[in-house]
Amino acid sequence: LAQLVQDARRFIMYHKGAIEGYPLQTYASALLFSPTGSLIRQLFQHEEPEAISIRPALSDRWSACLQTLEGHSHWVNSVAFSHDSTRLASASRDSTVKIWDASSGACLQTLEGHSDSV
Repeated sequence: LAQLVQDARRFIMYHKGAIEGYPLQTYASALLFSPTGSLIRQLFQHEEPEAISIRPALSDRWSACLQTLEGHSHWVNSVAFSHDSTRLASASRDSTVKIWDASSGACLQTLEGHSDSV
């Protein structure tokens, strides 16, 4: 059961944007673009559309990358977690510091005003 819950979490994290924006496409695309070894994909394989004859070649496992935070316009020089691990701060060569929600990946605040790389 723990493996199924972990796989479901990865499934949701990986396909979050598609699920939020196009929930009816979950079966048609999210399952199809999940690793072949995913427990969620295996459980719901019967829901994949039969009309799609050419299927993408995928790995059998999830990528080690859990989340990518996008928003800086230049390289990130450093990152640090808050003491309770709920926030992440990133300092960049774009002269800003961004505060992120560590769980959702949402940018909560952009600190501006530096005249050079932070």
